[in-house]
Amino acid sequence: MPKGSCLVYTSSQEDSEDFDRRWRRDYGVEVIRDRARVLLPTLRTARDVKKILKNREITHIWYGAAAPLGLLNPTLKRYTGKKLKQSSSMRTIALTHGHEVWWAKIPPFSLVFRVIARSLDQIGYLTTYTRNEIAKGMHASDHAKLRQIAPGIDINHFKPNRDIEFERVFRERHGLEGKRLIISVGRLVHRKGQDRLVEALPRILDEVPDAHLLLVGEGPHRKELDRLASKWNVASAITFLGRLHLDDLPKHLTLAEVFAMPSRDRLAGLEVEGLGIVYLEASSCALPVIVGKSGGAVDALIDGETGLLVDGKSIDEISRACIRLLKEKEFSTSLGRRGSEWVRGEWSWDRWSAEFQDALLG
Repeated sequence: MPKGSCLVYTSSQEDSEDFDRRWRRDYGVEVIRDRARVLLPTLRTARDVKKILKNREITHIWYGAAAPLGLLNPTLKRYTGKKLKQSSSMRTIALTHGHEVWWAKIPPFSLVFRVIARSLDQIGYLTTYTRNEIAKGMHASDHAKLRQIAPGIDINHFKPNRDIEFERVFRERHGLEGKRLIISVGRLVHRKGQDRLVEALPRILDEVPDAHLLLVGEGPHRKELDRLASKWNVASAITFLGRLHLDDLPKHLTLAEVFAMPSRDRLAGLEVEGLGIVYLEASSCALPVIVGKSGGAVDALIDGETGLLVDGKSIDEISRACIRLLKEKEFSTSLGRRGSEWVRGEWSWDRWSAEFQDALLG
Protein backbone atom coordinates (compact mmCIF):
# COMPACT_ATOMS: atom_id res chain seq x y z
CA MET A 1 0.00 0.00 0.00
CA PRO A 2 1.26 3.53 -0.72
CA LYS A 3 2.90 5.35 2.17
CA GLY A 4 0.34 7.51 3.96
CA SER A 5 -2.66 5.44 2.88
CA CYS A 6 -3.15 3.51 6.13
CA LEU A 7 -4.74 4.53 9.43
CA VAL A 8 -4.75 2.28 12.50
CA TYR A 9 -7.41 2.58 15.21
CA THR A 10 -6.39 0.56 18.24
CA SER A 11 -6.40 0.35 22.03
CA SER A 12 -4.35 2.50 24.38
CA GLN A 13 -0.97 1.27 25.58
CA GLU A 14 1.49 2.76 28.02
CA ASP A 15 4.46 4.57 26.49
CA SER A 16 3.16 4.13 22.94
CA GLU A 17 3.99 7.64 21.74
CA ASP A 18 7.45 6.82 20.37
CA PHE A 19 6.14 3.73 18.61
CA ASP A 20 3.30 5.68 17.02
CA ARG A 21 5.65 8.43 15.88
CA ARG A 22 8.01 5.90 14.26
CA TRP A 23 5.14 4.30 12.35
CA ARG A 24 4.12 7.68 10.99
CA ARG A 25 7.69 8.68 10.14
CA ASP A 26 8.87 5.37 8.65
CA TYR A 27 5.68 4.01 7.08
CA GLY A 28 3.29 6.93 6.87
CA VAL A 29 0.85 5.07 9.15
CA GLU A 30 -1.32 7.23 11.40
CA VAL A 31 -2.18 5.57 14.71
CA ILE A 32 -5.28 6.71 16.61
CA ARG A 33 -5.67 5.17 20.04
CA ASP A 34 -8.95 4.53 21.79
CA ARG A 35 -8.96 5.32 25.50
CA ALA A 36 -9.80 1.68 26.36
CA ARG A 37 -7.01 -0.79 27.12
CA VAL A 38 -8.97 -3.53 25.33
CA LEU A 39 -10.76 -2.58 22.13
CA LEU A 40 -14.32 -3.91 22.13
CA PRO A 41 -17.27 -3.32 19.76
CA THR A 42 -19.16 -1.01 22.10
CA LEU A 43 -21.58 1.74 21.10
CA ARG A 44 -18.95 4.29 22.08
CA THR A 45 -16.32 2.62 19.90
CA ALA A 46 -18.74 2.59 16.96
CA ARG A 47 -19.50 6.26 17.51
CA ASP A 48 -15.82 7.21 17.65
CA VAL A 49 -14.98 5.23 14.51
CA LYS A 50 -17.90 6.86 12.68
CA LYS A 51 -16.36 10.25 13.45
CA ILE A 52 -13.19 9.11 11.70
CA LEU A 53 -15.14 7.77 8.73
CA LYS A 54 -17.05 11.02 8.47
CA ASN A 55 -13.90 13.05 7.89
CA ARG A 56 -11.78 10.56 5.95
CA GLU A 57 -12.07 8.86 2.60
CA ILE A 58 -11.93 5.34 3.99
CA THR A 59 -12.50 2.69 1.32
CA HIS A 60 -11.25 -0.46 3.08
CA ILE A 61 -11.47 -1.70 6.67
CA TRP A 62 -9.47 -4.55 8.15
CA TYR A 63 -10.41 -6.01 11.55
CA GLY A 64 -7.52 -7.62 13.39
CA ALA A 65 -9.92 -10.17 14.88
CA ALA A 66 -13.28 -11.17 13.43
CA ALA A 67 -14.74 -11.81 16.89
CA PRO A 68 -15.76 -9.73 18.61
CA LEU A 69 -14.53 -6.61 16.75
CA GLY A 70 -16.32 -7.65 13.57
CA LEU A 71 -19.58 -6.79 15.32
CA LEU A 72 -18.81 -3.20 14.38
CA ASN A 73 -18.95 -4.04 10.70
CA PRO A 74 -22.71 -4.05 9.97
CA THR A 75 -23.07 -0.62 11.61
CA LEU A 76 -20.03 0.87 9.88
CA LYS A 77 -21.02 -0.47 6.47
CA ARG A 78 -24.50 0.97 6.80
CA TYR A 79 -23.04 4.30 7.87
CA THR A 80 -20.62 4.58 4.96
CA GLY A 81 -23.29 3.40 2.57
CA LYS A 82 -25.49 6.33 3.58
CA LYS A 83 -22.53 8.70 3.47
CA LEU A 84 -21.57 7.66 -0.06
CA LYS A 85 -25.19 7.09 -1.14
CA GLN A 86 -24.47 3.57 -2.34
CA SER A 87 -25.23 0.11 -1.03
CA SER A 88 -21.71 -1.29 -1.28
CA SER A 89 -19.75 1.41 0.51
CA MET A 90 -16.42 -0.17 1.33
CA ARG A 91 -14.52 -3.43 1.32
CA THR A 92 -14.12 -5.14 4.69
CA ILE A 93 -11.98 -8.05 5.75
CA ALA A 94 -11.32 -9.68 9.12
CA LEU A 95 -8.69 -12.10 10.30
CA THR A 96 -9.49 -15.06 12.53
CA HIS A 97 -7.25 -16.77 15.06
CA GLY A 98 -7.92 -19.72 17.36
CA HIS A 99 -10.65 -18.27 19.59
CA GLU A 100 -13.14 -17.89 16.73
CA VAL A 101 -13.40 -21.69 16.73
CA TRP A 102 -15.47 -21.62 19.91
CA TRP A 103 -17.35 -18.54 18.73
CA ALA A 104 -18.47 -20.62 15.78
CA LYS A 105 -19.51 -23.55 17.99
CA ILE A 106 -21.34 -22.27 21.07
CA PRO A 107 -24.75 -20.56 21.05
CA PRO A 108 -25.43 -17.67 21.28
CA PHE A 109 -21.90 -16.77 20.13
CA SER A 110 -22.35 -18.88 17.01
CA LEU A 111 -25.36 -16.78 16.00
CA VAL A 112 -23.35 -13.60 16.52
CA PHE A 113 -20.44 -15.01 14.52
CA ARG A 114 -22.81 -15.83 11.67
CA VAL A 115 -23.95 -12.19 11.58
CA ILE A 116 -20.33 -11.01 11.56
CA ALA A 117 -19.41 -13.36 8.72
CA ARG A 118 -22.45 -12.36 6.68
CA SER A 119 -21.43 -8.67 6.83
CA LEU A 120 -17.78 -9.14 5.78
CA ASP A 121 -16.39 -9.33 2.26
CA GLN A 122 -13.56 -11.69 3.14
CA ILE A 123 -12.51 -13.68 6.20
CA GLY A 124 -8.93 -14.76 6.73
CA TYR A 125 -8.12 -18.09 8.37
CA LEU A 126 -4.81 -19.49 9.65
CA THR A 127 -4.94 -23.21 8.90
CA THR A 128 -7.09 -25.90 7.33
CA TYR A 129 -8.32 -26.87 10.80
CA THR A 130 -9.47 -23.36 11.73
CA ARG A 131 -11.06 -22.90 8.31
CA ASN A 132 -13.16 -26.05 8.68
CA GLU A 133 -14.24 -25.24 12.24
CA ILE A 134 -15.07 -21.61 11.51
CA ALA A 135 -17.03 -22.57 8.41
CA LYS A 136 -19.42 -24.57 10.61
CA GLY A 137 -20.59 -21.30 12.17
CA MET A 138 -21.26 -19.58 8.83
CA HIS A 139 -23.96 -19.68 6.20
CA ALA A 140 -22.91 -22.05 3.43
CA SER A 141 -23.24 -19.18 0.97
CA ASP A 142 -20.54 -17.29 2.90
CA HIS A 143 -17.92 -20.05 2.70
CA ALA A 144 -16.51 -18.53 -0.48
CA LYS A 145 -15.39 -15.54 1.59
CA LEU A 146 -12.85 -17.68 3.44
CA ARG A 147 -9.24 -17.20 2.42
CA GLN A 148 -6.03 -18.33 4.06
CA ILE A 149 -4.07 -15.38 5.44
CA ALA A 150 -1.29 -16.33 7.85
CA PRO A 151 0.86 -13.87 9.80
CA GLY A 152 4.08 -15.03 8.17
CA ILE A 153 7.64 -15.11 9.48
CA ASP A 154 10.37 -12.50 9.22
CA ILE A 155 12.93 -14.87 7.71
CA ASN A 156 15.59 -12.16 7.85
CA HIS A 157 15.18 -12.03 11.63
CA PHE A 158 14.70 -15.72 12.39
CA LYS A 159 17.84 -17.14 10.79
CA PRO A 160 19.82 -20.31 11.57
CA ASN A 161 22.88 -18.32 12.65
CA ARG A 162 24.35 -19.00 16.08
CA ASP A 163 25.83 -16.12 18.06
CA ILE A 164 28.88 -17.91 19.46
CA GLU A 165 29.90 -15.16 21.89
CA PHE A 166 26.34 -14.79 23.20
CA GLU A 167 26.14 -18.56 23.67
CA ARG A 168 29.41 -18.65 25.60
CA VAL A 169 28.31 -15.87 27.95
CA PHE A 170 24.80 -17.30 28.35
CA ARG A 171 26.00 -20.80 29.22
CA GLU A 172 28.59 -19.43 31.64
CA ARG A 173 26.04 -17.15 33.35
CA HIS A 174 23.50 -19.95 33.83
CA GLY A 175 25.96 -22.78 34.49
CA LEU A 176 24.95 -24.66 31.36
CA GLU A 177 28.34 -25.57 29.88
CA GLY A 178 28.03 -28.91 28.10
CA LYS A 179 24.24 -29.09 28.48
CA ARG A 180 22.00 -30.37 25.66
CA LEU A 181 19.30 -27.72 25.45
CA ILE A 182 15.60 -28.14 24.73
CA ILE A 183 13.76 -24.82 24.43
CA SER A 184 10.07 -24.02 24.72
CA VAL A 185 8.66 -20.56 24.04
CA GLY A 186 5.13 -19.53 24.94
CA ARG A 187 2.79 -18.20 27.57
CA LEU A 188 2.89 -20.40 30.68
CA VAL A 189 -0.61 -21.85 30.49
CA HIS A 190 -1.95 -25.41 30.44
CA ARG A 191 -2.62 -25.45 26.70
CA LYS A 192 1.02 -24.85 25.77
CA GLY A 193 2.15 -28.07 27.47
CA GLN A 194 5.12 -26.90 29.53
CA ASP A 195 3.79 -29.00 32.42
CA ARG A 196 4.03 -32.17 30.33
CA LEU A 197 7.60 -31.26 29.34
CA VAL A 198 8.54 -30.97 33.01
CA GLU A 199 6.87 -34.31 33.74
CA ALA A 200 8.74 -35.88 30.81
CA LEU A 201 12.14 -34.65 32.02
CA PRO A 202 12.92 -37.61 34.35
CA ARG A 203 12.61 -40.02 31.41
CA ILE A 204 14.61 -37.72 29.14
CA LEU A 205 17.39 -37.39 31.74
CA ASP A 206 17.57 -41.16 32.15
CA GLU A 207 18.57 -41.41 28.48
CA VAL A 208 20.31 -38.04 28.02
CA PRO A 209 21.75 -37.02 31.42
CA ASP A 210 23.02 -33.66 30.11
CA ALA A 211 19.60 -32.55 28.84
CA HIS A 212 18.33 -29.20 30.11
CA LEU A 213 15.04 -27.40 29.54
CA LEU A 214 14.83 -23.65 28.80
CA LEU A 215 11.37 -22.19 29.36
CA VAL A 216 10.72 -18.78 27.80
CA GLY A 217 7.57 -16.87 28.71
CA GLU A 218 5.42 -15.77 31.60
CA GLY A 219 1.94 -16.70 32.73
CA PRO A 220 -0.35 -17.94 35.49
CA HIS A 221 0.99 -21.51 35.34
CA ARG A 222 4.48 -20.61 36.63
CA LYS A 223 3.90 -21.69 40.25
CA GLU A 224 2.45 -25.00 39.07
CA LEU A 225 5.56 -25.60 36.96
CA ASP A 226 7.77 -24.90 39.98
CA ARG A 227 5.71 -27.40 41.99
CA LEU A 228 6.04 -30.07 39.30
CA ALA A 229 9.78 -29.46 39.00
CA SER A 230 10.16 -30.05 42.74
CA LYS A 231 7.85 -33.06 42.68
CA TRP A 232 9.86 -34.78 39.95
CA ASN A 233 13.22 -33.59 41.32
CA VAL A 234 14.17 -31.87 38.05
CA ALA A 235 14.37 -28.22 39.16
CA SER A 236 18.13 -28.18 38.49
CA ALA A 237 17.45 -29.24 34.88
CA ILE A 238 15.16 -26.28 34.13
CA THR A 239 15.94 -22.61 33.56
CA PHE A 240 13.08 -20.11 33.47
CA LEU A 241 14.04 -17.16 31.26
CA GLY A 242 10.82 -15.16 31.58
CA ARG A 243 9.67 -12.90 28.77
CA LEU A 244 12.17 -12.09 26.03
CA HIS A 245 12.16 -9.15 23.66
CA LEU A 246 11.48 -10.19 20.07
CA ASP A 247 14.94 -8.94 19.07
CA ASP A 248 16.54 -11.45 21.46
CA LEU A 249 14.45 -14.48 20.56
CA PRO A 250 16.46 -15.85 17.58
CA LYS A 251 19.77 -16.00 19.46
CA HIS A 252 18.05 -17.84 22.31
CA LEU A 253 16.36 -20.28 19.93
CA THR A 254 19.67 -21.14 18.27
CA LEU A 255 21.16 -22.05 21.66
CA ALA A 256 19.06 -25.20 21.63
CA GLU A 257 19.11 -28.48 19.74
CA VAL A 258 15.35 -29.03 19.96
CA PHE A 259 12.25 -26.84 20.14
CA ALA A 260 9.30 -28.39 21.98
CA MET A 261 5.82 -27.07 22.69
CA PRO A 262 3.50 -30.08 23.12
CA SER A 263 0.26 -28.10 23.03
CA ARG A 264 -3.05 -29.81 23.69
CA ASP A 265 -6.78 -29.12 23.35
CA ARG A 266 -8.70 -28.04 26.42
CA LEU A 267 -12.34 -27.54 27.39
CA ALA A 268 -13.61 -30.29 25.11
CA GLY A 269 -11.86 -28.83 22.09
CA LEU A 270 -13.03 -25.25 22.60
CA GLU A 271 -9.55 -24.03 23.54
CA VAL A 272 -7.09 -24.99 20.81
CA GLU A 273 -3.90 -23.79 19.17
CA GLY A 274 -4.80 -21.63 16.17
CA LEU A 275 -1.44 -22.15 14.46
CA GLY A 276 1.49 -21.66 16.82
CA ILE A 277 3.65 -19.10 15.05
CA VAL A 278 6.56 -19.88 17.36
CA TYR A 279 6.89 -23.35 15.78
CA LEU A 280 7.56 -21.64 12.46
CA GLU A 281 10.00 -19.19 14.04
CA ALA A 282 11.94 -22.11 15.51
CA SER A 283 11.89 -23.96 12.19
CA SER A 284 13.14 -20.85 10.43
CA CYS A 285 16.12 -20.99 12.82
CA ALA A 286 16.72 -24.61 11.69
CA LEU A 287 15.52 -26.27 14.89
CA PRO A 288 13.61 -29.55 14.71
CA VAL A 289 10.23 -28.96 16.35
CA ILE A 290 8.07 -31.11 18.59
CA VAL A 291 4.45 -30.09 18.05
CA GLY A 292 1.38 -31.07 20.04
CA LYS A 293 -1.73 -32.25 18.19
CA SER A 294 -3.94 -29.26 18.94
CA GLY A 295 -6.12 -27.47 16.42
CA GLY A 296 -4.16 -25.79 13.66
CA ALA A 297 -0.74 -26.57 15.18
CA VAL A 298 -0.62 -29.69 13.00
CA ASP A 299 -0.15 -27.38 10.00
CA ALA A 300 2.95 -25.78 11.57
CA LEU A 301 5.16 -28.72 10.60
CA ILE A 302 5.55 -31.55 8.13
CA ASP A 303 5.52 -34.56 10.44
CA GLY A 304 8.70 -36.57 10.06
CA GLU A 305 10.26 -33.97 7.76
CA THR A 306 10.49 -30.74 9.78
CA GLY A 307 9.64 -32.10 13.21
CA LEU A 308 7.64 -34.65 15.16
CA LEU A 309 3.94 -34.53 15.98
CA VAL A 310 2.99 -35.84 19.42
CA ASP A 311 -0.03 -36.26 21.64
CA GLY A 312 0.40 -33.30 23.98
CA LYS A 313 -1.20 -35.26 26.81
CA SER A 314 1.21 -38.20 26.52
CA ILE A 315 4.36 -37.95 28.60
CA ASP A 316 5.59 -41.10 26.86
CA GLU A 317 5.29 -39.60 23.36
CA ILE A 318 6.84 -36.30 24.43
CA SER A 319 9.81 -37.92 26.16
CA ARG A 320 10.45 -40.34 23.27
CA ALA A 321 10.40 -37.49 20.75
CA CYS A 322 12.86 -35.41 22.80
CA ILE A 323 15.17 -38.38 23.37
CA ARG A 324 15.15 -39.30 19.69
CA LEU A 325 16.01 -35.79 18.53
CA LEU A 326 18.80 -35.45 21.09
CA LYS A 327 20.28 -38.88 20.35
CA GLU A 328 19.87 -39.04 16.56
CA LYS A 329 21.89 -35.98 15.62
CA GLU A 330 21.89 -36.57 11.86
CA PHE A 331 18.11 -37.03 11.81
CA SER A 332 17.59 -33.99 14.01
CA THR A 333 19.82 -31.81 11.81
CA SER A 334 17.98 -32.93 8.67
CA LEU A 335 14.63 -31.98 10.21
CA GLY A 336 15.95 -28.55 11.14
CA ARG A 337 17.43 -27.94 7.70
CA ARG A 338 14.25 -29.03 5.93
CA GLY A 339 12.15 -26.93 8.32
CA SER A 340 14.15 -23.80 7.57
CA GLU A 341 13.77 -24.36 3.82
CA TRP A 342 10.04 -25.01 4.18
CA VAL A 343 9.34 -21.92 6.28
CA ARG A 344 11.37 -19.72 3.95
CA GLY A 345 9.44 -21.02 0.98
CA GLU A 346 5.92 -21.20 2.42
CA TRP A 347 5.64 -18.91 5.44
CA SER A 348 7.64 -15.75 4.72
CA TRP A 349 6.33 -12.24 5.33
CA ASP A 350 6.71 -11.46 1.64
CA ARG A 351 4.38 -14.27 0.61
CA TRP A 352 1.66 -13.61 3.17
CA SER A 353 1.79 -9.83 3.00
CA ALA A 354 1.13 -10.10 -0.74
CA GLU A 355 -1.77 -12.46 -0.01
CA PHE A 356 -3.17 -10.07 2.56
CA GLN A 357 -2.86 -7.05 0.29
CA ASP A 358 -4.61 -8.88 -2.52
CA ALA A 359 -7.43 -9.92 -0.18
CA LEU A 360 -7.83 -6.41 1.22
CA LEU A 361 -7.63 -4.44 -1.99
CA GLY A 362 -9.30 -7.02 -4.23
